[in-house]
Amino acid sequence: MDEEAQYAIANHQSYLNPRSKQSWLLYLILLVAFLNATSSGFDGSLMGSINAEPQYKYFFQLKETGSTTGLVFILYNVASTVGCAFGGPIMDYFGRRRGMQSGCAFTLGGAILAAASQTLPQFKASRFLLGFGIILQTLSAPVYVTELIPPQWRGRLGGFYNTFYFTGAITATGVVYATSQYSNTLAWRLPLALQVIPPSLVFVGCFFIPESPRWLASRDRMEEATKIIYKYHGGENNEVAKLEVREVALHVKLSKPQTPGQYFKGLWDYRDLVNSHSARWRTAMVSLLTFASSLTGNTILTFFLPTMLAAVGVKSVRRKLLLTFASSIVSCSGAVIGSATNDWILRRTRFVYGSFALAAALSIVAAMSSQVAAATFHNTVPSKFVSGVGIMSIFLFGWIFSFVYTPNQSLYCTEVLNQEIRAKGISLHALQANLITILFTYTTSIALGDITWKYYFIWIGVDIVAGILWFFFGVEVVGRTIEELDACFEATFPPRASWKRTKIVKGEEAKETMVVRVGY
Repeated sequence: MDEEAQYAIANHQSYLNPRSKQSWLLYLILLVAFLNATSSGFDGSLMGSINAEPQYKYFFQLKETGSTTGLVFILYNVASTVGCAFGGPIMDYFGRRRGMQSGCAFTLGGAILAAASQTLPQFKASRFLLGFGIILQTLSAPVYVTELIPPQWRGRLGGFYNTFYFTGAITATGVVYATSQYSNTLAWRLPLALQVIPPSLVFVGCFFIPESPRWLASRDRMEEATKIIYKYHGGENNEVAKLEVREVALHVKLSKPQTPGQYFKGLWDYRDLVNSHSARWRTAMVSLLTFASSLTGNTILTFFLPTMLAAVGVKSVRRKLLLTFASSIVSCSGAVIGSATNDWILRRTRFVYGSFALAAALSIVAAMSSQVAAATFHNTVPSKFVSGVGIMSIFLFGWIFSFVYTPNQSLYCTEVLNQEIRAKGISLHALQANLITILFTYTTSIALGDITWKYYFIWIGVDIVAGILWFFFGVEVVGRTIEELDACFEATFPPRASWKRTKIVKGEEAKETMVVRVGY
């Protein structure tokens, strides 16, 4: 009987109590890791909101769009790109917890410098420190979460990691809206200073949480790994937990032994991502997820939402900030619902339909923006109906993106990667995402000023192409442990192998249990 069938039977025979003492302890442990996403969300939405404030623009002599503003934004991503080279080796050598803590140290330094900046070069330096720190946090955290949570809850709890992005985003936009009434630099310094809270909590919290059991197993500490799995996955009598221990132990046993020198050298050898049929398919899935999610058009929503709102007729700065705050709440609801349904809506299905839905929503935004632009050109007042539909479509686009991709941007990457290449693969994901963001944040700042709403059609086209690629090549991961995905990726055509589902059914008179395969 193969591993997938064993998992199906074990899951059928086992129950994991979500309200037990150990489960609540697990939630608190995961909360520490989730706060890394809060750090990322706080900064991402903070800069988009502050960029609309006249106090900030006057102090640094900046405009809302343009090359200088684009440079301020991309310095964060440049630093994140540099950090990608160090994130994988740090978390592989020192452990997932130390990976999170090392990032927090840089984030704290960047937040303090940003709040105290007196010159534009100082502020740019703070952006670099923040980018470097947050990428180290957000590389280690999702790997830690995926390796610690029980497979039965991987979709929901793993999805909630990225959903915590919005706890930072909502807080940031709310604080900026509240402080925008100040006429001095406190309007933007106070929100920047509050960035120290999430990384401070993570840094301290990491001293009190267990290490990833799969990382411990990879370092020949299987006894410690076994205790952690049993403690948080239902106990020694839980069939799924026992299966996990066997699978992890077997995976470590089959791994190629390495000398300390070979291990250290291997930390920097990224050829592992393409040196086999299985590795190439895993890396391809990471790249597909990265490009599909990064090129949806969400870059505009993240960094230039006030500009998008202006294109549909919103002129007041206070109203822009209020709608930005409201947009974060709407998007958060999408992420929460997306995470809650992550264990029963298949990833591939979600990605296919979600990509086409994003294209449709952005098309409506483009259509309404064109109507407002035409009215402005003819010196007439844009229709309130057109403006309202435009705002609604922007909110809808954000909700769909959050429902489809926010719970899965980090989760799917860590799911499709095995233990040997997980840290390197998540670093590749971050590197690709940051290179895309660097390119399109800078060009978007210029394009929105030059061709305005016509720029949206680039993203609409990408969304359509992404939906087609997910349909034909998406590898499904729901319903399998991380180790069981090995069989899918070792198949000749992994997508088709993953589309076959294993289910437990009762035989006649309900006296026997049978394993059946469904799918393509």
